[in-house]
Amino acid sequence: MKRVLIFIFIFQIILFSKILAQDANDPSTEVYFKKSQSEAGFVFTMAELGSGFGAFYDFPFGNQFHLGTSIDAFFIRDSKQVELVDYYGNVYSLNDFNDVYLFDAMITLKRRFFADDVHDSVRPFLSAGVGPVFGMNFPNIPGYKDQYAWSVGGFFGGGMDITIDANYFVSARAQYRVMPFSEPIGETSNHSMFELRFEVGRRF
Repeated sequence: MKRVLIFIFIFQIILFSKILAQDANDPSTEVYFKKSQSEAGFVFTMAELGSGFGAFYDFPFGNQFHLGTSIDAFFIRDSKQVELVDYYGNVYSLNDFNDVYLFDAMITLKRRFFADDVHDSVRPFLSAGVGPVFGMNFPNIPGYKDQYAWSVGGFFGGGMDITIDANYFVSARAQYRVMPFSEPIGETSNHSMFELRFEVGRRF
């Protein structure tokens, strides 16, 4: 249910932005960018069972599309792992059996919407990507070997870019990342997951 609500929330923002944002054709409205520009920046991701960080770069073709690349690194917790903090601030992990790290490099496509209808500082979009994924696991259970595997993954989702000034923007999106492996990496072979992705970027 939480996953459905996240996507409903994001797409409500996208749809209502067309109504609430100022008309880009209004002469009194300042439009920061009349054409799409190249973008680059850094990423922080909150996933269902972990977190990640990364970077991206993309360039425009037309005024609605961006083609680019992104790299991400994730740390994935076990599904039953619980962390407890005592009175003195010491952290204890229960059911911590695996240390799973996932790395991907995606070719990405972003499609901007309402480019001619809303103020240019608000940019709703849909995005997707595909590329290789590398997984590593260092078990915390004696006698279990380290694991390494390659796969092909991807993602799809939607969100919004909000311009801060003439050069910088922030972005938030909800997306589903597909990361299946042919063999288990940690407790499962399928690390596909919903996530919230936050970006800080620069246009140039």
